[in-house]
Amino acid sequence: MFLRYRFDNNNKREDANAMTWKPSVIIVGAGLSGLCAAAKLKKELNIEATVFELEKDVGGTWLVNTYPGCACDVPSHLYSFSFEPSTSWNKKYAGQEEILDYLRMVANKYDVMRHIQFQTEVRKIHWNDEQKHYEVDVSKVGTNDLVRHVAEVVISGPGALRIPNYPEKFRSFKGPSFHTAKWDKSVNLEGKKVAIIGSGASAIQVVPAIAPKVKELLVYQRSPSWIVPRRNYNYYTIVKKFFEYVPYSQYLYRSAIFLYNELTFLTFGRNTWLTETMSKVALRLATRHRVTSIQDDELREKLTPKYQMGCKRILVSDDFYPAMQRDNVRLITDGIERVVDDGIITAKGKEDIDVLILATGFDVGYLGYVTAYMAPAKVEGENGANFDGIINNIQTYLGICMTKYPNMYLLLGPNTGLGHNSVIFMIECQVDFALQAIKKMMEDNLATLEVKESVQREFSQQLKMNLKNTVFATKCDSWYADANGDVYTLWGGNCISYWNHTKEFDINHFESTPRAKKNV
Repeated sequence: MFLRYRFDNNNKREDANAMTWKPSVIIVGAGLSGLCAAAKLKKELNIEATVFELEKDVGGTWLVNTYPGCACDVPSHLYSFSFEPSTSWNKKYAGQEEILDYLRMVANKYDVMRHIQFQTEVRKIHWNDEQKHYEVDVSKVGTNDLVRHVAEVVISGPGALRIPNYPEKFRSFKGPSFHTAKWDKSVNLEGKKVAIIGSGASAIQVVPAIAPKVKELLVYQRSPSWIVPRRNYNYYTIVKKFFEYVPYSQYLYRSAIFLYNELTFLTFGRNTWLTETMSKVALRLATRHRVTSIQDDELREKLTPKYQMGCKRILVSDDFYPAMQRDNVRLITDGIERVVDDGIITAKGKEDIDVLILATGFDVGYLGYVTAYMAPAKVEGENGANFDGIINNIQTYLGICMTKYPNMYLLLGPNTGLGHNSVIFMIECQVDFALQAIKKMMEDNLATLEVKESVQREFSQQLKMNLKNTVFATKCDSWYADANGDVYTLWGGNCISYWNHTKEFDINHFESTPRAKKNV
């Protein structure tokens, strides 16, 4: 069912030219989400959206994250758009530069570049109920000169993980210091004593990349991560040619990766024989990888997680454990008491350092998840509603629509992240849903579409129940969950279940208003 849909969808062409009216569309962000929306709007509905992008180029996270070793942890043939597959990937897991080149290719091929206003910050999005459109105030980076744009539809894809988490106590250090998401290439690490804070997804890529260069590397770990083998490899030229010239070969390969990843979602379930069995299989894989990779008993114990596998993001790496056993690398698990101008103090004393690197993740906004999602922009909907007021009990419909925000579609919004598969699949589902809604507006001459509050409430309640049956909701101090244990980041099922929810737009789930007739 799913595979047939994806094949048909890739070859579908919408006859949008026959429609008499097309809404104006503004897209926030030119990363994966924004590029997907812009390309498909143009391809399927012949709508040329205006895109506002804060950076100098397209790419989003793959533009700004340039730290050594930066790469994707989803296989490259799956980490690409279904409507624009590439047969030229060099590795099973692509690096940052190759992914960025792919996204630039997509932007150019679909003629999106000329519609993007780069280095433009969205400051405010306000719904004008009388005019039935959004007023979007923007300014060029470094200025306060506001320019107002209007559009009937706003598609928001600013990126869920884009605001670096920079704990205040680390600002006391006076030497070179930076976050992995803001890597300072002007700092020479050779011969330096370097401290890296964190042992998550970014850290396990940075540590092997810089360990051979530095004099000494101190890795400060709060809690270890579950790590499974990466098993990366190069694609031979003959394999690339096979994918390029043998019909459906790459499609079947991509589908096999997708379905395998879908199977791994069972690892995150609870309370059934099948999920318990899959969890044990995954646990054995990670444990064997750690036991066979680390020779020192004390180090192995320090790198052994004490929480249930899957509660935090499961990482993939072949070279992190070997790097941690280098003579010039030291793991420090003592809590950091203080950071001073030239070092870090724990209960066991002070370590003088030359450079401080923060691999401390991103602000996911649990003082207001939706606020952080759009920050620093202010978003205002109907009757004074605004994102700043959405702190606890976040409710959306499909993570895409929200009551009181008509004609607004969120990409990678609340509860649409994944712990097992490619988020590009989720993005495409969301974009397809938004396009169905926009097409409905065009067909029925509608001014607004707004999800019904009862539909949103029922969906959110069911999602919350589903998440309680996953390891995501267990207590392990994960960024997946807030202080109350509520999960607002991840989807509560596999990808196929999300596709089933989004594959068809149901007008009965929405309130609509017709466009005002113009006087002749």
